[in-house]
Amino acid sequence: MNPTIQAADENGPRKANSLSDSIAVRQGNQIIPIVPNVIKRHPGLAARGLHVEHHANEPAEYPEREPQQHNFYLHTGPAVRAEIKSPAFTGTQWVRPGALWVMPQGSRHAVRFAGSASVEGVALAFDPARFDNLVQSAGGKCSTTIVQSLAACPPKIEHLMRALELESKQPCTQDNFGLECIATVIALALSQHAGATASPSKAGSRLAPRQIRVVQSYVDAHLEQSITLAELAAAAGLSPFHFLRAFKRSLGVTPGQYVLDRRMEQARCLLKNSDLSVGEVGISVGFEHPSHFTRAFRRAVGMAPSMFRNSL
Repeated sequence: MNPTIQAADENGPRKANSLSDSIAVRQGNQIIPIVPNVIKRHPGLAARGLHVEHHANEPAEYPEREPQQHNFYLHTGPAVRAEIKSPAFTGTQWVRPGALWVMPQGSRHAVRFAGSASVEGVALAFDPARFDNLVQSAGGKCSTTIVQSLAACPPKIEHLMRALELESKQPCTQDNFGLECIATVIALALSQHAGATASPSKAGSRLAPRQIRVVQSYVDAHLEQSITLAELAAAAGLSPFHFLRAFKRSLGVTPGQYVLDRRMEQARCLLKNSDLSVGEVGISVGFEHPSHFTRAFRRAVGMAPSMFRNSL
């Protein structure tokens, strides 16, 4: 196939069995997860029309199926031989590290992976309405056509997909805000690669001082709650795409990093000045799981929260 695109659970390995949270396919009369084993996924994103999953499966045969979302899969494991049958391509092809398999909603295909190498990669899927809205908000065409393809990933998109994979492996807040931001940038890059939206100018716009104050106030008031990109963009009066670009140019960091930094700053303050337990501090700054908070705090500060408190 030629590269043509026209305009686990957070707590550890588990079987992908919640269809509302999974990247799914129609196979015969059934709707099933796209692969039998998902190493990691982020269920909190599903309500926003996004799905991020890590796949690692033994070579197997998958009968003809139709994806239920627009699915973009970056192969990161060893090269694996695939026998593919689809309207776009039929034949045997090596799927090598860095290959991007684009599977739009409804694109029929069957595949048999051969050999002994595990089929590993990171998958990003958009509910079609969410993808259309993102592209339209960037000035592109709504109902952009996505064509099934399997080819070497364009460098910019591969970089972003690997950034998504890296972010996915980090301890997450309940809102998965960083993942949402990266996924949105990937949607923009895909639409730009297809020519569905224009590439942004290098100069670009910045947030006005008033917009910065409004966004900062919103973040500080909602650290304990779920923060979404749409909410921050709306606070600034911008589309998600334009907000992401303007925020980075204005503050020098991504919105995801900014929100995490504010959460860590608030956590340090609470550890220093309150009697809340470490777990309660984590909940107060947006982490559902104490272990995620501890890992994130250690990564940001260089020591565990309990050690930080004891050092004061």
